Amino acid sequence: MLVAYYYDMDKVSAQRPAIVIVAKLPVPGRVKTRLCPPLTPHEAAALYACFLQDTVAKVAGLSISEAFIALNIAELGEERQALLDTIMLPGSVRVIDQGEGDLGVRLSKILTDAFPEPAQVVFIGADSPSLPRSYLARAVSSLERHDVVIGPSDDGGYYLIGLSGNHLCVFKDIAWSTSAVFEQTLARAVAAGLDVDVLPGWFDIDDDAGLRRLHRELRDDPSTAPRTTSYLANYRP
Repeated sequence: MLVAYYYDMDKVSAQRPAIVIVAKLPVPGRVKTRLCPPLTPHEAAALYACFLQDTVAKVAGLSISEAFIALNIAELGEERQALLDTIMLPGSVRVIDQGEGDLGVRLSKILTDAFPEPAQVVFIGADSPSLPRSYLARAVSSLERHDVVIGPSDDGGYYLIGLSGNHLCVFKDIAWSTSAVFEQTLARAVAAGLDVDVLPGWFDIDDDAGLRRLHRELRDDPSTAPRTTSYLANYRP
């Protein structure tokens, strides 16, 4: 499997817009720990791998120039290729470093280290595998007319943020991992005079309630996340 790495974080020569999936590797005990129980750590990691695969497939179906997955390269170690193979990245998806720190620090690093300015970049997580592709398509097109596009999540955070230019102010002084993240981010953007497009809300799968909701949605429309649907085929909430 051919995967391109940018461990030295040279500027990526990408036409605009680009999409970056900010993710973790599916290592048992390190991902989706709040899903344990009802899942075991190995089941939660395997499910997260499906989330990643479905997210990558959804992004690949968009009319964008390039797609990236951002990982903490320092955590990969000598087994990095074996770990990457667990999520079966296509060769068209490049791996870049997100570094360490809170989400704002990591997104700022990606934006300033990996992309030339001014760049149009949409950041998404891998916690919403059933997210409609239409939301992603709107985010991509929105950056032609707006400085910022953001998709609020039900827990008060956001499942997506896109920037047309290096507007790092939206990552400053945010109470990360709280229900105030979306509102604070929106306030930072408005205070800076940025034009913001707010997408419809969606949900992350971080706990048993989210998993149950996902299971119901995929039962009605399995095509939105086929790998996740297949993995959850025997799941009984």
